[in-house]
Parts: sequence; C-alpha cells; structure tokens
Amino acid sequence: MTRIGYVLKVYPRFSETFIVTEMLAREALGDDLSIYALRPTTDSRFHPEIARVRAGVHWVSRPWKGSEMWDQMSRCLEGTDPERLARILPALTTLPGDEVAQGLELARLVRADGIEHLHAHFASLAGRLAWIASSLTGVPYTVTTHAKDIFHESVDPVWLRRVCVDADRVIAISRFNEDYLGRLLAGSGARISLRYNALELARFPYRDPHPVGTPLRVCAVGRLVVKKGFTDLIRAARILLDDGVAVQVDIAGEGDEHPALSEQIRSLGLAEHVRLLGPMTQAEVRELLARSDVFAAPCVEAPDGNLDGLPTVVLESMACGTPVVATAVSGLPEVVRDGETGVLLPPGSPEELARALGAIASGATGTLELARSARRLIEQQFDSRRQAAVLSGWQAPGRRGR
Repeated sequence: MTRIGYVLKVYPRFSETFIVTEMLAREALGDDLSIYALRPTTDSRFHPEIARVRAGVHWVSRPWKGSEMWDQMSRCLEGTDPERLARILPALTTLPGDEVAQGLELARLVRADGIEHLHAHFASLAGRLAWIASSLTGVPYTVTTHAKDIFHESVDPVWLRRVCVDADRVIAISRFNEDYLGRLLAGSGARISLRYNALELARFPYRDPHPVGTPLRVCAVGRLVVKKGFTDLIRAARILLDDGVAVQVDIAGEGDEHPALSEQIRSLGLAEHVRLLGPMTQAEVRELLARSDVFAAPCVEAPDGNLDGLPTVVLESMACGTPVVATAVSGLPEVVRDGETGVLLPPGSPEELARALGAIASGATGTLELARSARRLIEQQFDSRRQAAVLSGWQAPGRRGR
C-alpha cells in the first residue's frame, strides 16, 4: 500500500469540503493517508465530516524569528543529499525564508514517515513546498490546481511553471482549467489530466423539485468575496420586486465582502427580502437547498483576475434536485448546460439573472427535467468513489507519469 502525504495550506478549512470528500473516499478505498498542514485554521465552524477522516495531521513548523528559521533549516538539512540541495538552491533563494524552512521541514517529515507520494492541493504554497520536499527526497508528487493558484494576478508564473513541470501529474478540476494550463505550459512536458472534484453521493439524496411557491425562494452559498457575484444577485432581487415578483434570497457564507453586501441590502431597501445567513455546514446547506426553489451561482471574474473553479455547492445542489441558475464562468458551463441541466447566463448582468429567476417563478421555465438531468450528470461524472479510484491509480508505484 502506497503511503500518500496530502500537503495542504490550511487544515481543516471550512470552505474546502472537496478535499475532505476526496480523502474520505480514498480512505474507504484503503489508501494510507497522512496530512501535512502549513498554516493553522482560522475558521469559526467545522464540518462534522472532518471527524471521519482517519489520517493523522502533522503541523509543519513555521519559524517566526530569523534565529528559529536558521535553527530549523540546520536540523532539517541533516541527512539531505548535498547535490539535491545544490540543484534547487537558486530557486530557493527566490522564496521567503520561512517558506524554505517549511519546505525543508516537510522533506524531513516525508523521510521520517516513509511517505512514498505527495499530493498537494493548489499549485501555490502547498505546491511549492511539495516541490521542495520532492526535490530533496526523490519522492514524486502530484498537484491539483483550482482557481486562485493559477488565475489570480498574484500568481508567480515562474513558480507555477516549475511546480507543474516537475510534478508527476497536474490535475485540472475542469476542462476550462485543463485548456488554460495546456496553453500556459505548452511545450514544457507537463502532464495535465482532467479530474473533477466529486461528492459523497450518499450524503446528497435526490428529490424532485417542489412546486414553486410565493415568494420565490432563492439560495446562494459561498465565501463572501467578489468573484461569487452576490452583488448581482442582490441587485436582481430588487429588480424582481420592482417587477412585482415576490422573492426571498438567502445567502450563506462568510468573508470580507460582508460589510459591503450588508450595506447594499440596506441601501436597496431589501432587509426583509435578502438575508446573509453566515457560514453553514454541509448538513445545513442540504436543508437550505431542500427549502429553496432555485440555487443561484452568479459568479464573475474579479478585478484581480480571480475566478471560481467549479463551486462544489453547485454540484451539491444538482445532486439534491434544486434547480441551478448560473453564469458562464470558468468550469460552470461544463455542468450547468443551458436548458438541459440548468439555466446558464452571461456573467455580470443582474437584469439577465432577474429574468431567469422570474421565468422560474412564473413557471415559464420548467424545473423537473432540469433537476432530473442534473442528477444523472452528477452520478455519471462526480461520484467520489470513482474519483478516488482514479487518483489512487495515478499515484500507485509503477503507474507514475514521469
């Protein structure tokens, strides 16, 4: 059995349910996992599914003082092949000292724990440290890329290319991301493979959508950040009300945009029609989906270039039978197929969003076949058991890509 080390920036993290789902499915398959966390969590709530993860968690030491950094580096370099260190030293000089120290510490832990393969989620901090540990130990690594680690204006293209080129395999969570990375890494020899994030389907039982009532109940779930497009949803609620369509919008999540969204709700006179519910567990999200007529994912590209990859909660809504209205951003058109599995709109248009929601409220857009087709798609392509089997096969000895 291969010993797999998961390298994660923060663990546990409330918004990264897809990682917990992936690890649970792999453990159910029999994989031996260990978790290496680089930062402590600051989340205020946690999903109960975290308690089911059996993998041990190792907190990779991060020095806070210069003296601590050098002491940690000195300890971790014992037993390191000097030729391996010399090869990567020019690259290490471009990183912050505490990051280098953590990379060396991760390499030490990998050797001590007998890890045979590293798997990083996000090609940014976690990917860079997996690269350091792999370079020093010879243990191969794979990396799953998502959104902010490849699209954001802060992404260092040199390091992104380095992490992806030296990886045993680069995993893209959507065809959109796969195509983007293919262009970015053309000619580099990077091995890019598509593998969607997935769901533990038993936790998301399907039911046909209930008849739309009055008011139209719309829900949205996600971090309160610009790329989620919640300002457009709030504006759409005002448009619907002005057009005589009764609507109740519930937005679950926490984030930096909470004050701005609260002020927008107040200024548009929507205090009785739009609620910010705060963070919710997956069980609470399922309850929210069950009492909603439609789920809205009005994603946009943020001014800093940040995009959503493929929001897990969209998959959860489709699995449960709650119709989805979404914008054509990044990987969303791959699952929300207009008129087949949901309603797809151009991003950044509250007017289009209001029209789509109004058509559901009036019955002009039927939801039953949309919901049933969406569930079929989820079962075919987003089952975590299949995802785990593919990942396990990719990371097994003798089946490595490089």
